[in-house]
Amino acid sequence: MMFTLRTMYGREELVACILKKKVEDEGLAIYSVIMMPNVKNYLLVESDNETTLKRAIIDIPYVRKTNITVGNVSQEELKSLLKVEPMMQKLDVGTVVEIKSGYLKGSRARVVRVNPTKEEVTVEVLDAAVKIPITIKAESVKIIE
Repeated sequence: MMFTLRTMYGREELVACILKKKVEDEGLAIYSVIMMPNVKNYLLVESDNETTLKRAIIDIPYVRKTNITVGNVSQEELKSLLKVEPMMQKLDVGTVVEIKSGYLKGSRARVVRVNPTKEEVTVEVLDAAVKIPITIKAESVKIIE
């Protein structure tokens, strides 16, 4: 059975590594742990029953122990969750984006140039008094328009 396991933000990989270590040491019946690239705070865990999973996560501090969801996940749903589209394919000159990290976090900007080999974009912040082009990583932007 598949279970969704809620973790603290940014701790998905750490929880997956701890679960892997526990399975090796204690021989628990956990078959797979999936980190989804598009979904933060959640892991998909395949186990034989909920009791085994609860025994495995009992002393892991980064897991929300009350948020275990039971259910079967179809292959189509898994494929849609695990598919990662490169950001570079979506970005074009003139696209309006929001900056997700750095000192300009939350600012809206327009793409001026795209460098697919380095996976960087050059943007101009729309709210700035002076339009200065800034080069940032493509993963640091979210498309708005």
